[in-house]
Amino acid sequence: MKKLFALMLVVVLTFSLVACGGEKEATIVGSWESVDMAGAIYNFGEDGKGSYEYMGASMDFTYTDDGTAVTITYTNSEPSTFKYTIDGNKLNIEDSFGSTVVYEKK
Repeated sequence: MKKLFALMLVVVLTFSLVACGGEKEATIVGSWESVDMAGAIYNFGEDGKGSYEYMGASMDFTYTDDGTAVTITYTNSEPSTFKYTIDGNKLNIEDSFGSTVVYEKK
């Protein structure tokens, strides 16, 4: 009986450690600079607002993020949805032409 109780306790503790601890989930929030296009930067704020900077120009937007795709609505524009993945400090985002553009977290 004691062995069964001890085994159950180990299982419960293991599940609680897995559920509560571990690595922090990657998030799109932050500043991301393009690896290929110098000066192209996405800024995603925690409040669902952001900006895109390129060649000295900046465009504000609002966004929603479901963890696999981000929907960006630039001021006075229709929303656009882009699939993405985050691998460490790299954001791989599919542009409107279907090509993957890589950004690094600043």
